[in-house]
Amino acid sequence: MASENERAGSRSGGPLSQLAHAHDMVTKATFQLAVVCLGLIAVAFCYEVVARYAFNAPTVWANPLVSYLLSAMIFLAMPEMTRTAQHININILIDALPPASAKLVGIIVKLIGSVACLLGAWITGTETAQQLANGIQTISFLPVPKWIVSISMPYGLFSSGLYFIRQLLGEVPAAKREGVGA
Repeated sequence: MASENERAGSRSGGPLSQLAHAHDMVTKATFQLAVVCLGLIAVAFCYEVVARYAFNAPTVWANPLVSYLLSAMIFLAMPEMTRTAQHININILIDALPPASAKLVGIIVKLIGSVACLLGAWITGTETAQQLANGIQTISFLPVPKWIVSISMPYGLFSSGLYFIRQLLGEVPAAKREGVGA
């Protein structure tokens, strides 16, 4: 965990350091929102099970709500997983390589990850904007504006892409990474 002096130093640094600090704070806050989404998913599922099997009164809102929250949860948590390198990582090849080759492969993977995330952010951001402009609604018993469901996608992808770039530039070195949710 970073000391108070390190945190104060990063806040008083140049504009890029301040942006990086702001990026980290937003990421930690959205991770907490993802945790809230997970809790709401659990409550909705439990309510649905009790309503359906104990009272023979299934809900019409629980399944759509859970699917909307699941999407938000994934993309709100994604930047924190990328920041702390807790995302899925199959590294059998990297572990078998000599250190210099492993470092090169790691750089290539981060470069591909950043491009894929930023491209995905652009695609999902464009689609979300079209959903908003056209007033498109979800297809369910309780329709909601689709952009509300989609808005977390470009955020999560863009923020994760930035973390891959920051890792490539050495701004978020492995030795400084904090635990998830720290």
